[in-house]
Amino acid sequence: MSTTKFSENNLDCLRLILASIVALFHIFALTSLSSFSAFGTYLSPHFAVRGFFVISGMLIYRSYTRSSSVSSYFEKRLRRIYPAYVTVVTLTAITLGALSTLRLSRYFVVGFWKYLVANLLFLNFAAPSLPGVFGTHVNTAVNGALWTLKIEVIFYLSVPLIYYLCRRFGTKAIMAAVFCLSCVWKYGFALLDALERARSLAPLDDTRTIFARMEVQFPAQLAYFSAGILLLIYFDTLKKHFLLISCITGALFLVDHFFTHDSLDLFWISGVVFVFGFWRYFGNFSKFGDFSYGVYIVHWPILQVLIALGVAALSPALFLATSIMLIFIAAFTLWHLIEKRFLATSSHYRHSQVETAEPNKSLHSEPPVLRSLSTSER
Repeated sequence: MSTTKFSENNLDCLRLILASIVALFHIFALTSLSSFSAFGTYLSPHFAVRGFFVISGMLIYRSYTRSSSVSSYFEKRLRRIYPAYVTVVTLTAITLGALSTLRLSRYFVVGFWKYLVANLLFLNFAAPSLPGVFGTHVNTAVNGALWTLKIEVIFYLSVPLIYYLCRRFGTKAIMAAVFCLSCVWKYGFALLDALERARSLAPLDDTRTIFARMEVQFPAQLAYFSAGILLLIYFDTLKKHFLLISCITGALFLVDHFFTHDSLDLFWISGVVFVFGFWRYFGNFSKFGDFSYGVYIVHWPILQVLIALGVAALSPALFLATSIMLIFIAAFTLWHLIEKRFLATSSHYRHSQVETAEPNKSLHSEPPVLRSLSTSER
């Protein structure tokens, strides 16, 4: 599998777009203001998050195959997500004491430490709120967007196992098994949720059933991640049929939008990622940095603070402008002060300016571990 063309992708740009979609949608979801209803109508956080998972499948699996060892791979993953994550979780927990309805002596007690420890361990569901903070808001969670990070971590842990099984039993067999089992989980619980709602004598409120909650957990999301892995493994073959894939993606989207209502989103979202990522090269977007992760993990608490300060009630336009400005300032600062400093020296972000002038051959050559996947295995 040649990776020369793969290296010329627009995935960094796409990730920033997806993170921005999530942030804009949450502007509506957290305020419930009619002024932002268009964000709720035309922007889909489900599409954005699942698009992230597809991209992760491509890039994380590629990262593993290009790593010198398993420990090197885990070190790169740790450096990439945890320093910024710890910074945001810790600073948020400490500074929000100023907005708590409790005295600081009652704020920094069991509830505070439970939140801090649970969130630092990616167990956000165990302690989503801080004592006396955002208690009157539509959603009281301090940072409700962090739920996907635990799934990302599970993806990171699963990659070495998936790769080993592919080498041991064949790539086609293992990826087909992973993909199918994930789809069974996803669509199985979706069917159970639909049946539960259909046979309910009283209409269910907006609270999700246990089946709906199970539908979005790790095994289900693995379908999107494995789709990304498949896009990577069959990249050269898929590029030869780019126009056909583009047409199929558009057709599946229309069918899913008007008839099947997200039942086929796994397939057209994967197609969107592939088409946007490799339709034409927009240039070295990463030379400006990667702000998508920062936008994703900082936007929710920033919105919550502005709501608590009354900015949304005072002026929706001012709230929107201030939110966008603060989110991107925070993401820019987080990248340059934290994220970039902890990246491995081999990271392409550290070499982006050099690559712009003269491509780094080591980044475009065929990784030895990928060469070991024979055509028959693929």
